Amino acid sequence: MKQLSLMLVSLALAVVLPAATYNNTLNGSQTASEAESITLNLTASGDLPGMNKITLQRDGQNVTGGSWRLAVLPQNADAASNARGELVGTISGGTLTLTAEGALVSASSVQVAIQSGTGEYAAVTSGTATLNISADAENASQLNGSLVLNF
Repeated sequence: MKQLSLMLVSLALAVVLPAATYNNTLNGSQTASEAESITLNLTASGDLPGMNKITLQRDGQNVTGGSWRLAVLPQNADAASNARGELVGTISGGTLTLTAEGALVSASSVQVAIQSGTGEYAAVTSGTATLNISADAENASQLNGSLVLNF
């Protein structure tokens, strides 16, 4: 009976406690642009530092899908550091602004559905993230922005 009570309390806490929020700052560049997609490599600093690889599928200036991956590194990682784990998800929407040549000027309210994790994040099976990025005013090839994750 005591074990059943502990299990019920644990289950109740899991339902009541909200998901944690993680805030990151992003910087990096666009690595490829095609008629229907844009690929970005971004470095994340903040609560979950690491490397992001993002592919945005698009129809004109609307994000229609894509993939998202964050390899989470230790704080103050160097070239010899191993990833703590990865978070993987799909992109469902957002808005783009592009130059006439197809270079990214901004990506706003890009919605990510986090689907899985590995390593320290192996228990993550769902979550959300919102991505906002824009080209630097002085160096248009440099992208900066924010990533807010909830899981």
